[in-house]
Amino acid sequence: MEDEFSKEDEDFLNKLDYDTVVQKACQEIDVNNGSIKELKQGSAIVFLETSRKMALDKSGLIHSGNLYSSAAYAALLSVNNPNAIVIGAEVKFLAPLEVGNEVIFKAQTLQEDTKKREVKVEGFVLDIKIFDAMFYIAVFEKHVLSLHIAKEMDKKKG
Repeated sequence: MEDEFSKEDEDFLNKLDYDTVVQKACQEIDVNNGSIKELKQGSAIVFLETSRKMALDKSGLIHSGNLYSSAAYAALLSVNNPNAIVIGAEVKFLAPLEVGNEVIFKAQTLQEDTKKREVKVEGFVLDIKIFDAMFYIAVFEKHVLSLHIAKEMDKKKG
């Protein structure tokens, strides 16, 4: 009796997805910032489902800070370095959102070989672009807070 899977199926099942990477950034982030739908070298996709606690008013208008937070999360994921931080952003909110809207944030790192990275992030509700930004991210050799502590210790010694 033949196996249920052919050799081609077996090869497909055993094939590693070399584009997919292990998450190194934002490992302790609150789930309300969105969920990772895709994480690859230099890119990430984050899904945000808006909720009532994100609303500004009784009409259900979503506070733009929630969108920014999810977009920044996607940007940091695309860099995927635990020692990376957002140091700036140019952001455009292109449409208002209401409770219940679902947003897909697509982040693409434009350069990967420097300590300062630029990441393009776009947000979509269905096929409508509602968010457009360029994030500037600094990558340090050590965690930024450990760098600060080291400086303070040097001051005490001197």
